[in-house]
Amino acid sequence: MTAKQEIETLKQSLHEYDHLYYVKNSPIISDQEYDALLRRLEELEAAHPECVSPDSPTQRVGGKVDERFKAVVHPAPMLSLDNTYNVDEVRAFHQRVLRGLPDIPEDDIEYVVELKFDGLAVALTYEDGLLVSGATRGDGLQGEDITANLRTLRSVPLKIDTEPFKRIEVRGEVFMPKKEFERINAKREAEGETPFANPRNAAAGALRLLDPAITAERRLDIFIYGVGFLSRNPFQTHYELQEKLSALRFPVNEHNRLCKNFESALALIEEFRDKREELDYEVDGLVIQLNSLAYRKKLGATSKFPRWAVAYKYEAEQAVSEIMDIVCQVGRTGSITPVAELRPVFVSGSTVSRATLHNEDEIKRKDIRVGDQVVIEKAGEIIPQVVRVIESSKERGAPFKMPTACP
Repeated sequence: MTAKQEIETLKQSLHEYDHLYYVKNSPIISDQEYDALLRRLEELEAAHPECVSPDSPTQRVGGKVDERFKAVVHPAPMLSLDNTYNVDEVRAFHQRVLRGLPDIPEDDIEYVVELKFDGLAVALTYEDGLLVSGATRGDGLQGEDITANLRTLRSVPLKIDTEPFKRIEVRGEVFMPKKEFERINAKREAEGETPFANPRNAAAGALRLLDPAITAERRLDIFIYGVGFLSRNPFQTHYELQEKLSALRFPVNEHNRLCKNFESALALIEEFRDKREELDYEVDGLVIQLNSLAYRKKLGATSKFPRWAVAYKYEAEQAVSEIMDIVCQVGRTGSITPVAELRPVFVSGSTVSRATLHNEDEIKRKDIRVGDQVVIEKAGEIIPQVVRVIESSKERGAPFKMPTACP
């Protein structure tokens, strides 16, 4: 076997192992075996630099640090979703769909229900099977080029089958798994740094880092939920398209459901209300959308939202507690974060006794003082924070003031 042939064999094997590990959660080799194969590929490519290609697993991390992010124009707008907060609003959406499709029997209308991830929307473009561009949603019309950072996500395929599409832009949501969020925050607290408020903020910050090697250390992940452009589109339904994306080794969420009628779609709201807490990523709602691509085209979109989809958002669980004290946490760089010491209270699956107050301006805006009864919730259902004061103590403490010297 020539060096070039061995390089190609190693690339194919490592791509397969990445897919099994990061997308299917079914690794078939140990980390040590994987690392040995990767090191062998690195050695061969170092000896034969003419054989290094953009789709090589060695090219995920270690590229040049970007001086700035370039603007990327999306081939089709990346629209937001209209939000609903109760079942009646979701039913009203279904009625709007029926009015917009007067010639279609209600029995012929199918929905696809997907989890609504609390992450960052991105677009990935592939040409001739190779990943050539990755961008943030931005303002919906254009975003920022974060290709180097997105390449560090091990679940993002660097190369796909070229047979179906010469060019395809897929869209997905980048997120930070809960376990990774907890690991990073524990590390930051141990080093005296301010912890991230929630996984979404942590993921957003990681995606916009100028050094992709640091982004790689944050261990972000992604789910692909749709497309913005196809060089050809043989598909009749969204669900059929998702199955094809999965076959192309894109990470498509396993909990996507095809619903033959609206009522079965509606039932999933309650099914996932508690089930979402068991997942290792933040889910703040569900996306309910038409399955038929032809019906979607008929309904169209407003300047902000598609008329064929709606998001149902779960309310964050809240609890009432009392501010026992306000203390200051000093970061490694000297930054000071005020923290509320609380009467212990159970919220969103755990007992909370401390909550971030963010900064002095936030304390002043909410007029938080020792002795106050306050509403607590978990930001991103992870980090406890004080939402508002609901009852002040009769003899309130003095307004909080940040220390003028290091505590």
